[in-house]
Order: sequence, then C-alpha cells, then structure tokens
Amino acid sequence: MIEPGAAAPASGPASAPPAPGPTAAPRQLQELIGLDQPAATRLFGTAVERREEPPATIWHYKTANCELDLFFYLDLRSGRMRTLHYRFRGDAADPAGRQKCLRDLVARNS
Repeated sequence: MIEPGAAAPASGPASAPPAPGPTAAPRQLQELIGLDQPAATRLFGTAVERREEPPATIWHYKTANCELDLFFYLDLRSGRMRTLHYRFRGDAADPAGRQKCLRDLVARNS
C-alpha cells in the first residue's frame, strides 16, 4: 500500500534546496573578489564612504567593531567595476574575525 504523498514527484519548489539569498554572507573571503557594485550594495548596503583613488574606487563599510574597504577597478571585459582587493580593519585581524565582520555587515543591511 502506498502512503498518501509517497508518489509525489521529487521535483518542484518544495524539494529543491533553498538557494542562498542575495544577502547571504560570503562563505569564503575570496568570494569578495569579483563582486560588482550592485552585488556589493545588495550584500552590505550603501557604503558609509566612497572615494576615488584612481584607478580604484573604494567603498568603506563600518560596524561598531570592524571596517571593510572594497577596492573596485574597471573590468575591461564586462565594462563593470569589480572588486580586486579588500582590506579589513578593527577586530578582523584573524580569519574568524573577518568572517564575523562579514556576517555583521550583512546583518546590518538586513
């Protein structure tokens, strides 16, 4: 005897694993490399400071405990500004601190 629901197809939205949302913190710090400016805004919100240091544009993000600078450079293939470098300051001296900083920045934007 087949139980109710046992013959339901395995495909469809209910059985698909949830995709990470647009505000999911990067799992690896290297995921910060290659972000374009709209993706950075979706993740972290509006930067508290933006400055030009040609050829880079630098976006500065800050929490009570740490700071993150994203360095955007023009990607000649796509014509978009993308991160090629990042810098943490404050309580982000080690990998665990950097991950916590990323989580805090994303949470601040949620």
